[in-house]
Amino acid sequence: MKWKYSMILIFIIMVLIFSQSSTVMAVTSGTKENGIFTISDFAKEGIIELNGNWQFYWHELYTPDDFKKMNNNKKPVSVIVPESWTSYKIKGKRLPLEGFATYRLQIKVPEAEIGTVKALYMPSAASAYSLWINGEEKSRNGIVGTSREVMSPESKPEVIPFLVESNRVELIIQVSNFNQRRAGISNPIMIGEPETILNYREKSMIYRAVIVVSLVIIGLYHVVLFLFRKKELSFLFFAIVCMSVAIRATILEEGLASNLLSFLSWEIACKLEYMGAALGTLFIALFTNTQFPKEMHRTIRTMITIALSSYSVFVIVTPAVIFTQTMVLLQILIVLVFLYILYVYLLAALQKREGYLLNSVATFILFLLVLNDILFYNQLIHTTELTSVGLFFFLFTQAIILSKKYSRSFTQAEHLSEDLKRLNSSLEEQVKRRTIELEKTNKELYCTNQKLKDSQQSKNKWIRNISHEISAPLTNIRSYSKGMIDDVIPPDKKYLQLIYDQSLYFSRMLNDLNDISEMENNQIKFHLEKCNIQEYLHEIYEKYKWNLEKQGIKFSFKNLIHQQVKEQYVLIDSTRIEQVIVNLLTNAQRFVMDEGEITLELAMDREDTVTIRVRDNGIGMTADNLSKVFNRFYKNSNQGKPHNGAGLGLPISKEIIEYHNGKISVESTLGEGSCFNFTLPMDQGDGSSGSENGI
Repeated sequence: MKWKYSMILIFIIMVLIFSQSSTVMAVTSGTKENGIFTISDFAKEGIIELNGNWQFYWHELYTPDDFKKMNNNKKPVSVIVPESWTSYKIKGKRLPLEGFATYRLQIKVPEAEIGTVKALYMPSAASAYSLWINGEEKSRNGIVGTSREVMSPESKPEVIPFLVESNRVELIIQVSNFNQRRAGISNPIMIGEPETILNYREKSMIYRAVIVVSLVIIGLYHVVLFLFRKKELSFLFFAIVCMSVAIRATILEEGLASNLLSFLSWEIACKLEYMGAALGTLFIALFTNTQFPKEMHRTIRTMITIALSSYSVFVIVTPAVIFTQTMVLLQILIVLVFLYILYVYLLAALQKREGYLLNSVATFILFLLVLNDILFYNQLIHTTELTSVGLFFFLFTQAIILSKKYSRSFTQAEHLSEDLKRLNSSLEEQVKRRTIELEKTNKELYCTNQKLKDSQQSKNKWIRNISHEISAPLTNIRSYSKGMIDDVIPPDKKYLQLIYDQSLYFSRMLNDLNDISEMENNQIKFHLEKCNIQEYLHEIYEKYKWNLEKQGIKFSFKNLIHQQVKEQYVLIDSTRIEQVIVNLLTNAQRFVMDEGEITLELAMDREDTVTIRVRDNGIGMTADNLSKVFNRFYKNSNQGKPHNGAGLGLPISKEIIEYHNGKISVESTLGEGSCFNFTLPMDQGDGSSGSENGI
């Protein structure tokens, strides 16, 4: 069984890494001089970080009008942005935490960009800022002031579109800080095309929202478990960990926090961020104590509780300018607690305690991601916040341990049931009848829920579809676990396999979503090569013939191109076109009945194109289904054989064919079958070498 657990862990890690790696990346590009940043080509460089030397005026709040009067401006200092101004030195002295200043940068752009609209991604600056672009005030966070009494902090990133009026774009940013440990511009400011900047922000928010929603759902699930079994404090502790990390992850993703927690003041949000880290660590330690109470020393547990609880009270009663300067202390406490937790798991491993292996692996990974966050927030590495991702991984391991625990409990209950059977056969019959009734009711509820879920898929928009599809496998896992708790589902290891199958479906859906996302953002690469379409299609036929025929389906290939035309070449990405054909064959396989027929055809309806058809004699589709078949997330689950797709195969096929300058369509008659066909243009050049392109 250990190897199965290892495979599940590896799979989950890959899913999480994949989710994280899908984030849009920005590049630092351009020629950087003292206060001047030169950009040669926006289209080539994409999102550009304006990192480098900026002009810096300490204890001055200049406006564009002040810079027009050059005699009134003192000589600027050249500083590196992004960095906290506490790292700057003026006349050999390091700048204090509290103060105010003006940043200035001139961006040289190509003459061809004059008259176009660009966008600036302005992250939050500690702790308030005002931004001018070409002399016009475009954005402000909070109120900039020369003292704590007159300024008001705020933390909210902005996407700011502006018109390029000349080949020089001037940025002037006033910043003041009297409220926290960071000061000035400590995050990169980015510039690029408006659509690209907005996509960058949206993908970051969607990634974080998926993690937050998942943590909240699983946290609520453990709250429900605790209400059913109040003796199991581990459920309550784990729920608090989920909620603490979910709130902290929301606040750290400032764009998400401004939408979901806009009612919170800056000070309260800052307190919740620090308390989330402290309380999350505290309740992970308490959760570990419920699992391995013999290995965790009571005195050390009490010390951890007192230390982190006291720190949380300290955060509540002190202003942000004080408690934010204790971040290093909090980080040391967190590292020490996790090192002790790892030590506890090592003792549990030596004693061969139940679940020690999974808990050790999950806690070690979570510890590494906590270290990542510590290094990231101290600006020692450039990654992102990953503690919430680590906890998400930790949750899956707990689901496996919980399933195994209750599986053993049901095995013991089975033995007890056999003893009771010998003593009272009538009681057993009553139990059986009740169990059958509960199973029937559970199946009816599941079917009803599935129908409601399927009907919602066609109505929801893109973001809601993503949330719905992600929650589906989690709901199934929860249903099986709840069924075991309520004696609805008999103990059987096959239900662990069902949970694993749901996770595989989760992976396939994420792969499809990634393909669509890359196509929409022009990131997917196609390797186009000259290909003999007749030989290529025949190889595809031979490759999938055995798999279809072993299922009782007659599979044939028809080459309808005139015999005198011996060779016809197309310029295609052979892997992607095979993906399209497999999607169409899989779709046809679903709708043909026993002893059905599927035909792969190659024709040349026009001189400059070839046509590929996948024809079947299945049940066909109605006109209403034909109009929706290429819609994302559309699934006709009321007909055909059962399947576990996400409704993305045909939309992805449509995107691939359109990139190849072809067209895809479908014809169908209800009760007679369907025919999907797509066209590919003939290769008009010599096609001697392949090319790699993105869309």
